[in-house]
Amino acid sequence: MDWQLISFEVQKSEVDLISEVLMGLGSISITFSDAQENDIYEPPVGTTPLWEKVTVTALFPSEVSKDSVASTILDICDINISDALDLKDRVWEDECQKDFPAMQFGEKLWVCPSWDINPELSTEAVVIMMDPGLAFGTGTHQTTSLCLEYLDENPPKNLDVIDFGCGTGILAIAAAKLNAKSVLAIDNDPQAVISSHENVINNRCDEVINTIHSMDQDNTSRCDLLIANILANPIIELEPLFSEFLNSNGTILLSGILEGQVEEVIKRYSQNFTDFKLENKDEWFRISATRKAY
Repeated sequence: MDWQLISFEVQKSEVDLISEVLMGLGSISITFSDAQENDIYEPPVGTTPLWEKVTVTALFPSEVSKDSVASTILDICDINISDALDLKDRVWEDECQKDFPAMQFGEKLWVCPSWDINPELSTEAVVIMMDPGLAFGTGTHQTTSLCLEYLDENPPKNLDVIDFGCGTGILAIAAAKLNAKSVLAIDNDPQAVISSHENVINNRCDEVINTIHSMDQDNTSRCDLLIANILANPIIELEPLFSEFLNSNGTILLSGILEGQVEEVIKRYSQNFTDFKLENKDEWFRISATRKAY
């Protein structure tokens, strides 16, 4: 089946009405995006924030009349369609796979989807098998990439590791394949816990990695390396817990921090940590530091 896309800009206050109209006209998918390049980071839990000006994109089957849709939207909402595109049917799974090739991080670490096992990998390559899914973290985002590169450069050999906010489990698996002694992968999202556990099994790391929901975590756990690839606000709030988790002279690896948040994070962690180091990709920063002796 072929498809057609229509798109237009609306004010935030018009989104609910236009959504109802589009669904009534037979739209099978409606997407909202920012019309003015104002990114939204760290929205409050339970909210679905929108921008002041929103680009609405609706997908229709090809048999639906674009002229009729445009006329109805103009009559009811007083909005003109700004763009319309005919979309030929494709094998969308294949199209998606093109966007997720095998990727290298540092010198040895690779993340390979099941459809792209690179035949030219060196014998020293450390390969994580990872297909994109619902949970966050396949290496494509700067925050995950920064952590993978750190692990490649600083293999956690014989260390006890905690991956807090594990998502897909990619960082926990990387640590295990780089010879960590044990890895505890924790997340507060049930979907992430399921995804992480499946990926751990697929990568044959289940003897090293224990994946749990945050409600089941034991705050008496201790580690030599704690990884938290989450966001700045929870990183700041969780400093007491992270400090308690880490052994003296252990390392903390924090990612998901924007440039304007770096100073606040370092200030919060300065009481219990020293030797701060920063790396960044675009606007995203990684902070590593050493737990002070206690």
